[in-house]
Amino acid sequence: MSPIHPNGGVPVVLEGVGHDFPGEPVPNSFFETELPHLGINDAWIREHTGVHTRHWPKAGEHHVDMAERAAAQALRDARLDPGDVDVIIGTSATARPRVNPTTAGNRYMDVAQPLQHRLGASRAFSFDVTAVACSGFLHTSVVARAVLSTMNVQTVLVVCAENPRPILNFGYRNAALFGAGAAAGVWRRASGPTGLHGVTLRTEPRYYDAFDIDDDDKMLMKGKVVGDVAPRFLAEVTTDVLLGSGLGWLDLDWIIPHQGNIHIIEDFQKAMDAPKECVLVNIDRRGNTSSVSVPGCLSENVHNGVIRSGQRILAASIGRGFSGGAMIFSYGEPGR
Repeated sequence: MSPIHPNGGVPVVLEGVGHDFPGEPVPNSFFETELPHLGINDAWIREHTGVHTRHWPKAGEHHVDMAERAAAQALRDARLDPGDVDVIIGTSATARPRVNPTTAGNRYMDVAQPLQHRLGASRAFSFDVTAVACSGFLHTSVVARAVLSTMNVQTVLVVCAENPRPILNFGYRNAALFGAGAAAGVWRRASGPTGLHGVTLRTEPRYYDAFDIDDDDKMLMKGKVVGDVAPRFLAEVTTDVLLGSGLGWLDLDWIIPHQGNIHIIEDFQKAMDAPKECVLVNIDRRGNTSSVSVPGCLSENVHNGVIRSGQRILAASIGRGFSGGAMIFSYGEPGR
């Protein structure tokens, strides 16, 4: 798909972000001591994935529990209350009916409606964007911008939530890669220049079966296919969005690639000759958190003071067999 230069619609701004990574970090030693049949240890996992730790929620905790905490932080960051929200858009790659529902006591797998109920956002309407996996933040942000441009609304809350543990197949070594969490962003109509500077979305459907679900509702992933295609895909959509927006590396403050595997990130950075000091990474501490990957890394770096208001960020994602894209945006009011 050709890049979109978003100046044709209403200006928007990402006013707030939030994240939640549940419980204590799960170290790589878990796989060595609890799952010795996998034949992997800390050194192997670090070498092959870059992951040192990841987070999984405790028993009885679900997607919406994490989403509620991330959304509350994003609203505080935007200095808004739940009653100010007009629209909630949710996404998840790991929710499944029965085996991994998003809430306790209900077998459905949407994020937005139960989250709206939890937040008490009575003015809002809500829905989910599904089947885009790791690129969920890009897709929900594009939909948020479209809703802000076409309806009489001011505030859209987008929320990504992932709980992979119930659907991990612990017969495969790639189970060590995935972590849980949630992340949220608040998009609002802006009074000044737009904070969304460019976006491109793309699918390569010939790889649709790179991911699948087995008869036990566990996730299947063709890791070699992902590793071969992802760096090239991320480089191409990044090139597209830079050209479409008329921007270059010198116009950006930070780069957040999908935290899929440290080698994918390194190959992408080398292919694009991207400034390494601008590439933000949290896969070492959080694992691959699918749709939470980009917004979770964004929010962590906002709240620890690395990313400052007004700075410009390029994010690129690739997910489910394969869908993805790239987006250039500012956190807070655009600074230039």
